[in-house]
This record gives sequence, C-alpha cells and structure tokens, in this order.
Amino acid sequence: MKRILALLVLTIGLLLPLAAAAASVPEAADAMASAMDVQMARKLGQEAPPAKGISIMVTTPVDLGDLEGANGLARQMAEEMSRWFVQAGYRVQEIRKGRTILFQPETGELLLTRKTELLGTRDVSSVAILAGTYTITPKAVRFNMRLIHTPSNEVLAMGTATVPVSEELRPLLVDASRTRGPIRPSVGTSLR
Repeated sequence: MKRILALLVLTIGLLLPLAAAAASVPEAADAMASAMDVQMARKLGQEAPPAKGISIMVTTPVDLGDLEGANGLARQMAEEMSRWFVQAGYRVQEIRKGRTILFQPETGELLLTRKTELLGTRDVSSVAILAGTYTITPKAVRFNMRLIHTPSNEVLAMGTATVPVSEELRPLLVDASRTRGPIRPSVGTSLR
C-alpha cells in the first residue's frame, strides 16, 4: 500500500508541471468566456447559454497597476475571447473598424485601426463591454475579465485565468507604448 501511495504521489508530482505548461492563451480565453457565458445566461433568466440578444464590444485588458498600459499578450487575449464569443453566437462589434481600407505598400491592405481620426464611427452601442485587467508575476500572468452592462455599469459576468509565462510569450509581456521615445538604442550594449 505504501509503495502504491508513493508511486501515486510521484506520478502526480511529475504530471502537475505538464498540466500547468499545457495552459495556453486560447485555452485560458475559452475557459473565461465559457464561464462568463453560463453566468450571463443565468443572470438574464435564460435556460442555457449562449445568452440570447446580447451584443458585446471587446476592449483590451489593462495592467492592474497601470490602467492605461497594456501589452501584446493582453491584446492577444482580447482577440481570443472575441473569437470565442463570435463562435458561441454572440454579436461582437468591431470597434476598431476604419472608415476605409488603408493601402500601405510595405504592409498591405488595412481596415482595423487604433487611430481615432481614421475610425468608421465613434458612436458604438452594445449591451455589454468586455473589459479586464492582468497582473504579471515572474512565472505567470493572471487575467480577470468581466462583461459590464453598458447602461448600468453592473458586472454581469466575470472570469479569471492564469497563463504560464513561457519563452514564446515573454516578448508579448513588454508594453510597447512604454518603450517608445525620441531616442532608441539601435544596438545592444552591456557592461563587463
């Protein structure tokens, strides 16, 4: 019996790191959106998800310590959650749609923009807004997402997930808006 228990503890100890490493941005987004979907249906008195008649605007999660800062991982999380809600049958409004297609010879044909002067409309209305925060630790990023009822500011649903920091995700954790400035180094240097 002791050998079986020791073997079980060893097996669980070996599998736990593998399970933690399996969590990805799409999996975290799916888990949060699915949990929020159930909460929305329940709150609206509907028998089963998806909550019917709900239109959603999606915004980028922000750094909990700086509500004006975001990074590439946060933008990717917003994209993944938007994908989930569209696939589940929600009406998701694209608030970054430009007035016209912008042709950039070096980049391509662009329709999405964050430049307010190029937006197709600034007056977008929906029942709920997806918003959230994230916190970065040395080993993980914790997301707290919420669907906010537009007219009342009531939180209709919340979901949380933790994404392990991997070498693949590490470059996405840098807030590019904080690194821009008039002078940027073009080479790396170090002191010995």
